[in-house]
Amino acid sequence: MASFWTAKKVVVTGGAGFIGSHTVEMLAAAGASVMVPVRDPDNTAHLLPGILEKIQVVTADLSDESCCLRAIDGADIVLNLAADVGGIDYNVRHPASIFRNNIQTFMNVLEASRLCGVERFLAVSSACVYPRSCTIPTPEEEGFLDVPEPTNGGYGWAKRMEEYLADAYHQQYGMSVAIARPYNAYGPRDNFDPNGSHVIPALIRRVCSGENPLTVWGDGKQSRSFLYAEDFARGLMLTTEKYAESDVLNIGSDEEVTIAELVDLIVEISGMRPAIEYDVSKPIGQPRRCCDTRKAAEKIGFNTQISLAEGLENTIRYYRSVGS
Repeated sequence: MASFWTAKKVVVTGGAGFIGSHTVEMLAAAGASVMVPVRDPDNTAHLLPGILEKIQVVTADLSDESCCLRAIDGADIVLNLAADVGGIDYNVRHPASIFRNNIQTFMNVLEASRLCGVERFLAVSSACVYPRSCTIPTPEEEGFLDVPEPTNGGYGWAKRMEEYLADAYHQQYGMSVAIARPYNAYGPRDNFDPNGSHVIPALIRRVCSGENPLTVWGDGKQSRSFLYAEDFARGLMLTTEKYAESDVLNIGSDEEVTIAELVDLIVEISGMRPAIEYDVSKPIGQPRRCCDTRKAAEKIGFNTQISLAEGLENTIRYYRSVGS
């Protein structure tokens, strides 16, 4: 049976990245004709060889308007997954460049999509738009309340502006726009580089490498709602297909976990036994983060399928398999 995606020409910016590669695989499996623009033609390590045979990879610098036009021309749908972001330490040190790089690319891709007359555009935002003192679980309505959590300031403001621009293009030009606001992603192919990794890949790398004692930022009481890569990709596709209403949807899990609980789970699954120390002098980011999933369940039928324990098992297995 033909799906919504069958024979659709879909451009996925950021498609060679962590979440992008999972999304590309799902799109190809659904029958889409997928094109992935990359700045460096050698930067396709996340794309499995079998997928490379089924998609088109083109060289394009999305910071250049003319490159965007050439890459998007002829597309039916554009999924904008291109992003510049890292963990708390990276984000704190690079607020200006993170804001600039994300906004510049987004504006170019959005305008090229309008000029090329794409049928549908997906803007991928982030839970980093939410303020430090948001309601838990956090509903979509609080996305522009107060200011974003300061440790994610550059990225949070960039994603707020991307949401605004996507809606503005819908209002002025009648573009069919979907807006997804995903939560903390993790899974196979994540970024394990200590200079920019998020909390789960950073902890997995340090635990599996035998770090002992294991020093964790904060007191461990801060919480997160983690989203496995395949659930993330599926949520993006469902949002694009079923809710191109220029109205934001949280894409996330309602499985809230403290960082202390996360550390214990990674240690248990990995089979390592480090002593754990907490450094309360380090920043913790948002004190609590948990997704209100009700709207996504109602509008697109989205619920996560991979538990945190299962997702961590898969991610640790992947990390060890690549010999890191």
